[in-house]
Amino acid sequence: MRDATSEVRRWLLVVCFFVCPLLFFTNLTRNPYVTQITLMHGGIAFALALWAWSASGREGGWRLPRLPVALPLALFLSAWGASWLRAYLTDQPFFRPAIVSQGATNTLFLLVVCVAAFLLSAALAAEDDGGADVPLGAWGAFALAWGLLWCAFPQARAPVLGGPTDLWALAWDPYGAFVWALGLAGALWLTRRGRQADFLHLALCAGFLASAYGVLQYFNMEVVWPYTLNPYGGRAVSTFGNPNFLSTFNVALMPIALALFVREKSAPRRAVYGALFLTLEAALLATLTRSSWGGALVSTSALLLFPRLRARLKAEPRPAGLLIGAAVLLALLWPSSSMATAYTPTVIGRLTEVENVLKPSAAYSPFYQRVLIWTSAWLMGSGVPLLGKGGGLFELFYPFYQGFLLHHYLFFHTMRTHANNAHDEILENFSQAGLLGLGAYVALWAAFFESARRWAKGRLGEDPLWTGAVAACAGVLVDNLMNVSLHFAVPAFLAWWLAGYAMGRGAREGAGFWTWKGRPVLRRAAAALLLAAAAGVGWLQVRVWAREAWYFAGFKLSRRGDLPGAQAALERSRAWGPREVNALYELGNVYAREGRASAAAGAYREALDANAGYDEIYYNLATLYGSKLARPDLAFRFYETAWAINPLSLNVANALSAYCLQDPAHRLDEALDVLRETARNFPGNPNVWNNLGYALALDKRWAESEQAFTRALEIAPGLDQAARNLAGVSARAHRPPAPILKVLGDLRALDAAISRRDGSDKTLALAASIAAREPDLAKGRFLYGSLLLARGRTSEAIPELEAAARLEPSRAASRLNLGNAYLSAGRVKEAAAQFREALKDDPGDPTALQRLKELGLLK
Repeated sequence: MRDATSEVRRWLLVVCFFVCPLLFFTNLTRNPYVTQITLMHGGIAFALALWAWSASGREGGWRLPRLPVALPLALFLSAWGASWLRAYLTDQPFFRPAIVSQGATNTLFLLVVCVAAFLLSAALAAEDDGGADVPLGAWGAFALAWGLLWCAFPQARAPVLGGPTDLWALAWDPYGAFVWALGLAGALWLTRRGRQADFLHLALCAGFLASAYGVLQYFNMEVVWPYTLNPYGGRAVSTFGNPNFLSTFNVALMPIALALFVREKSAPRRAVYGALFLTLEAALLATLTRSSWGGALVSTSALLLFPRLRARLKAEPRPAGLLIGAAVLLALLWPSSSMATAYTPTVIGRLTEVENVLKPSAAYSPFYQRVLIWTSAWLMGSGVPLLGKGGGLFELFYPFYQGFLLHHYLFFHTMRTHANNAHDEILENFSQAGLLGLGAYVALWAAFFESARRWAKGRLGEDPLWTGAVAACAGVLVDNLMNVSLHFAVPAFLAWWLAGYAMGRGAREGAGFWTWKGRPVLRRAAAALLLAAAAGVGWLQVRVWAREAWYFAGFKLSRRGDLPGAQAALERSRAWGPREVNALYELGNVYAREGRASAAAGAYREALDANAGYDEIYYNLATLYGSKLARPDLAFRFYETAWAINPLSLNVANALSAYCLQDPAHRLDEALDVLRETARNFPGNPNVWNNLGYALALDKRWAESEQAFTRALEIAPGLDQAARNLAGVSARAHRPPAPILKVLGDLRALDAAISRRDGSDKTLALAASIAAREPDLAKGRFLYGSLLLARGRTSEAIPELEAAARLEPSRAASRLNLGNAYLSAGRVKEAAAQFREALKDDPGDPTALQRLKELGLLK
């Protein structure tokens, strides 16, 4: 008979395998994964502690499986800890609170979701009989019936009557609770024997349900929520919130389903596993995650490396051939998404997009954004090659390395992103734990696969769960050469659980056990310490969940303009703790809007103590210190930091340059550097050029100053301040008036003539003169081209209007007149393209809409 602790542990594992992948709230926490994350942390921690408590009371001692990966795993954890300690001791003291905060959060994830799951799975697999027999009909009936019950949820759900602060109303629904109760009851009954086979089939069940739902989403059939969930364009997210997490989950499950299919002799059972495999594949295709497609190809193909599975395929090739043929056809014929989105590629289209990688001019962001992240990761690691930048600190320091690249490479400006992780497991570990950590990580997986190779020659080589688990680990690792899913709770838990299962079964079959025969009281004391640690983890997760729920409540109230309500909710969020950057930043924003500058600055400083990598927090702090709190020294430092992180913020550039220009005797060179780079980044902004001209004039660089003011006026001829500045510079430098000043006078005369509807030859000649003297003056080229077009001189008008559109690409009028000119010339496709460009600037432009309707391109 199973003891009580084993039963509780089973309940906890049901939560991890069944509830966490499928429980998903859309309006309770801003980060939709929070409930999954907190349940997963608490469930694994307590499950491991309860196993230890049961093991500590056994008469023969505390028996642990001997794991071939134990030494490299210990070395990796040591390198991780050493790298974090190096960062804490040697990085700037300003970062230490954030180093503690970020390091603690990510280290807890590593220890609980990864290592604890791995060890618990290995321990249970070593104790397991290895059987894979399950009541497959009952599993199938349960999955179908429970899934169908959710189809009635949109009609049966109760209305949410409470406001943003009524967390119970947001989380509770009678019908939903009823369905969940039935689901838990069914899952507990089906896993009543508590074997690894039961839990892995529970994972397959959850994967089937999530996959079927994801496929329905892909075809715009929402059966759970009253609205379509479409946060990633046409890609399915199911209950995972992110297509990349669902895809990795399926990469891990597909080889298990396929191995079970191959080993089954019963045709009905084989049909169930075949249908499961195809459902998982369909959802994988619906995620449009190419790295996971590669991972799935590797994980399923890896099954061919097991001799006994190959023998089984040779003995009975027809069923597997039919299944693989169906899988290939499914991929080749997979249609585009039915969700209302501009991006709906097919599988073939998604794959052929990769050719854009070879065209840097196309700036293919899915690849080159990763290049930006990878380059930053490389710079992190290469700066401290032995130990890396610090275990768990990638997200904290990434913005500074990205900022360095943004300052130096215009190409990456459209790729700027927030990165939690490196999108590559090799660079992930090198950047944070250096060569020592990366070496240990590589050694861990080398030991894993070498052990699996040896064990595959024995009985394990014909076990579908074991072979599927080993193949799944290979696929997930390949997937995460361009993915981040190994660092998010649900896919990471499954991957490490499967790795533990593979190693634990190996221990049972030959690697052996290590037995601690110490005094029972010492074993109990060690287990009690683990229970206490699990209790600490559990309480921390309660606090994290409450903090996130109250943060989102305050966020919503703030957006509604209810500042007192938002303040109360956000202060409750802060009281629950631990520190979290977004919640504290939002609290600082509310304080600032209420005029409480000192309190706002305090909240912003706390936010930086949680994660010091957000340029907007530095900018807000600098603004408060400069305008409200009379600390210009701190304002300048924080503006500098914001600029280092994000040179693409015009507000930051303007503020920093203004501060520098307040002290030209000491900071003029810095102001010039900032303004020159800002003019490069924002070449169409006249105010930037005007400010640069002013700074150059302070440095008595008269010619350069005139050029900057001239450029400002070419962009914005009506910018009177730039005209006055230009005239003043010419006078101070004893230079003749700049030519553009005369042109601007003529342009005013041309405007006056056009406003009088004077389209005479004299007016046309004046426009031609302006266009010839100032070819970079967009307005002049536009007016000249428009006058030519009005006279029917289309061939002459087109070059002028093309120049105007090139100089001012976001001006709808230039696009419209150019489109009209193309139409007059019979260039219909080019005309339609210009009308569409005009709609990007002004989506409701009646002329552009009418032209497209006339061309039959709009209904």
